[in-house]
Amino acid sequence: MKTWVSLLVGSLLLASTSTAGAQDASRKWGVGTFLSYNVPAFSLKDRFSATSKYGASWQYMLNPKLYIEMEYHRSSFLNGKLAKRPFLWTVDSKNYASPGASSEMKFNGVAANLLIFYPREPTFRANSFAYYLEVGGGFYNYKAENRNFIFPGQTTRPLDPTVVLQPQVDQRTALSLNFGFGVQAFVLHNMAIDLRARHNIVIGDLRPMQAWGVTEKTFPLQMLDIGAGLKFYFWK
Repeated sequence: MKTWVSLLVGSLLLASTSTAGAQDASRKWGVGTFLSYNVPAFSLKDRFSATSKYGASWQYMLNPKLYIEMEYHRSSFLNGKLAKRPFLWTVDSKNYASPGASSEMKFNGVAANLLIFYPREPTFRANSFAYYLEVGGGFYNYKAENRNFIFPGQTTRPLDPTVVLQPQVDQRTALSLNFGFGVQAFVLHNMAIDLRARHNIVIGDLRPMQAWGVTEKTFPLQMLDIGAGLKFYFWK
């Protein structure tokens, strides 16, 4: 993780020094919105299924091949897998589901991204394409809740489904890193469809749920998102 942070800081410093070569008259900025398919990866996929992710962005040209993008996004994982998963009660060696259980997780995030266009910069002509690499970092505020799970430590038969665990809530703001690639397909000289795929890493964790098969904490939180958005460009 330290390596990624160092690379991100180095890239931002490089971006700040590269603005001298850009002429003020040619600088462009833009705003956009996007909708993505957000897929939990690695250990997070044991808890949740894919969901939607949406947000808005503002970007500014540092030089013809390098843009900085400020992004805000939201995502909610509802109907988590653990709420539907039974546990093995050791007293009678039978599996029991928790009928009133719920498992949810909500994200709000901000990020600063660098869009590195390669092999050529956007031409801002209709029917043209501009390919880019993306690297960024920011912060995710997340809240994960598990509620109304039957207490599996009961020792007296029969199992009482009204005896439940205390609500389990993991909530914090954590550093995030992301990297990916995309293409902007210009519909008009100042409007583009932005297609993007990326890997997101949140330096946060969720506590174990051992009776439901999650024996270790989930760390870090990782997601893949694939989506499309619209970008509208303006001239300074």
